[in-house]
Amino acid sequence: MNGLNNGSAWGGTTDDGPGSACDKGMSVLNLLTVDLEDWFHICEVENLLPREKWNSFPSTVVADTEKLLTLFAQASSQATFFVLGYIADNHPELIKRIHDMGHEIGYHGWDHELVYNLSPREFRQILRKGIDCIGKLIDKRPVGFRAPQWSINDRSSWALEILAEEGFVYDSSLAPLKIIGNESYPRIPWKIETTTGYLWELPPLTLKTPFGHYPAGGSWGLRLLPYPVLRHRVRGFNRRQLPTLFYFHPREFGGNKGSIGLPPSKKFALYGGIWGSESQLIKLLADFPFTSIENYLSKF
Repeated sequence: MNGLNNGSAWGGTTDDGPGSACDKGMSVLNLLTVDLEDWFHICEVENLLPREKWNSFPSTVVADTEKLLTLFAQASSQATFFVLGYIADNHPELIKRIHDMGHEIGYHGWDHELVYNLSPREFRQILRKGIDCIGKLIDKRPVGFRAPQWSINDRSSWALEILAEEGFVYDSSLAPLKIIGNESYPRIPWKIETTTGYLWELPPLTLKTPFGHYPAGGSWGLRLLPYPVLRHRVRGFNRRQLPTLFYFHPREFGGNKGSIGLPPSKKFALYGGIWGSESQLIKLLADFPFTSIENYLSKF
C-alpha cells in the first residue's frame, strides 16, 4: 500500500454509487461512537500536559461517561466505545460496566499516540498491548480501532495492513477531510483490500459544501451545525440506505473546561460550541435509530 488516493487499491468504492456498502433492502441504523479518554488526553500539547503528570490530574472520565451511558440507555441505543489503553488500565470497572450494558468495546491506542509518529513495530506493540488488556477485562478482544486525532492517513497507510494482520475487522480512522485526512477518501462505509484480506473502514459524517467537506460527525463541527440542517442531511443519507457515523468524547458532557494555556486552534476544537453537545446528541437519539459498528457490520 503506497497511498490512500488510489481508489483501485482500496476497493474502488465511490461515495454514492452502486459500490455502496449498504444492502438496499435493510432498514438503516446509524452509528454511535465514543472516544473514551479523559479531558487531558489532547494531542500535540505534551509540553502542557506531559504523560508523566497524567496520574496527578483530577480524572473526570467516569462521571462524564456515566452521563453518556444514561442518555444511551434512555434512547435504547448501543454504541461503540473506542477505549484508550490508559483508561482501561486505570478504570477497569468502567470498561466492564460499558460492556455489561451491551455496548461494543473498540480500541483507541494506549496513550493517545499519533499513529504517523510511530514506527510500524511500535504500532504493532501498542495494538497487542491493548488487545491483551481489553481481552482480560471483558473476555473478548476488540475488533475495531480508531486512531487518536484521525492519525491514520496518507502519512501512515502502512498501519492498515498491520491492523488486518493483528486480526482487526474494521478501522474508523480515515477522515474524508482536509488537513487531518484527505477529501478523496470515501464518505460511506467501504472495504480496504490488504494482503491479509479486507478491512472495513467506517468514516465520520461529513457534508459536501462549496468550500470542501464539513466535519458534521462530531466535535466543533457537530456542535455548531444548526440541528435542522443536520437532521436534513442525516435523512438524506438514510434515504439512500446509507448510515451516518457520529463520535463524541466524555469531556464534552462535563468535567474540566479549563483552557490550561492551550493554543487557540486546540481551544476551539475542544470547546467551540460546547454548550450544544448534549442537546445535539439528545435530538439525534430521539430522531434516529443508532447501533454499534460491530452490530452494523454483523449484517454483511
